[in-house]
Amino acid sequence: MVHEMAPVEQMSDTQELILDAALACIARDGLDSTSLRDVAREADVSLGLLGYHFDDRQTLLVAAFELTTDRLLDQSLASLDGLSDPAERAEAFVLGAFDEAFLEADYLALRLALWAIARTDGLIGETEETFYRRYRLKMIELLAAALPEATKQEVEDRATDIIVMQNGLWLDWARHGNRTDLERGLRRCVERTR
Repeated sequence: MVHEMAPVEQMSDTQELILDAALACIARDGLDSTSLRDVAREADVSLGLLGYHFDDRQTLLVAAFELTTDRLLDQSLASLDGLSDPAERAEAFVLGAFDEAFLEADYLALRLALWAIARTDGLIGETEETFYRRYRLKMIELLAAALPEATKQEVEDRATDIIVMQNGLWLDWARHGNRTDLERGLRRCVERTR
């Protein structure tokens, strides 16, 4: 039996605890070295309780990566709170994905692991693709409002450009951690919202 994961806001505390433990294990030990036993130990729960919530390692990993991508999207959306100007909203959404929590080494390790395994694992690939579509659609919506004179194709191209630049910035930050380069790159992303 496969348990479908509840949205983050509906997830039980135990499920979130287990998923956070899985994410910690993946970031620390790598994806291939993360076992259900390691995750149960990290979460300080029994293997039976872990198995109650997640049928197998695959289900757990998919849910952990879903949680990772949901948190990034949630933070990006939260950055829109209180903003009504379309240009400010588009810019805030772009910058919201670069909250300090998403620049930490553990998060970056998870992001890189997600990108790598998404190419070879169908279920995790679907998780990553679903996030990409949701993020891109929101970016298109915000850019369309901020750039009413732009054609649909121009807005879609700008959304793709921004996401490609953002992904490059995460990779560059993971490799070099250069704040000046990150800020310059983010300014370039923001320029594409105007």
